[in-house]
Amino acid sequence: MGDREEIDILDGKIARLKVEYEQYFARVLKREPVKLREEIERTILAYGNKVINNTSTKFKLNAIVAKYNSYKQYWTRVLRAIEEGTYVRKAEGALDGPIAKGPSSPPSPEPRVKAPSREERVDDSGVSGIYEKYIEARRQCNEPVEGITIETLQKTMDQYKKKIEEQFKTSNLEFKVSIKDGHAKLSVTPKKAAS
Repeated sequence: MGDREEIDILDGKIARLKVEYEQYFARVLKREPVKLREEIERTILAYGNKVINNTSTKFKLNAIVAKYNSYKQYWTRVLRAIEEGTYVRKAEGALDGPIAKGPSSPPSPEPRVKAPSREERVDDSGVSGIYEKYIEARRQCNEPVEGITIETLQKTMDQYKKKIEEQFKTSNLEFKVSIKDGHAKLSVTPKKAAS
């Protein structure tokens, strides 16, 4: 059997592995298809050490290995999400929207954020206003908000303030919350003097 036929067999095994992983993610298969994956890994490793003179065969092998590597990254990401309990399966035949994580799992609660007490609330332009804007911006970007309290935000703001005051020799500063490249950002800039 020549290299071309062996590479075609490898391609078929990768296609079968992809189907088996999809079945595993859909809970059709009970176990992850580890044996087939190891067999494919061994074959790819063997071809990595082999000299292939035919350019089209070499190109096909490289394309198959690249496709397999992208599948591997996807499978690793999904397996990690399953372990963390964040993977949501779509309903069979559903057009849009995920279903619950399983028949027995309750819907996941909204992450809790400690609300500032009355003593901590300054005014809308103060720390609590910036805190609320920052939390809202993080939620819009689907970033985690647990663990972010008004106290931790105040410490961060104080650190920024100290650096900017030293750099620009002014205490007239303005904090802004913005969304840049899909991430919530907290920035501080010196206010311009009114002329």
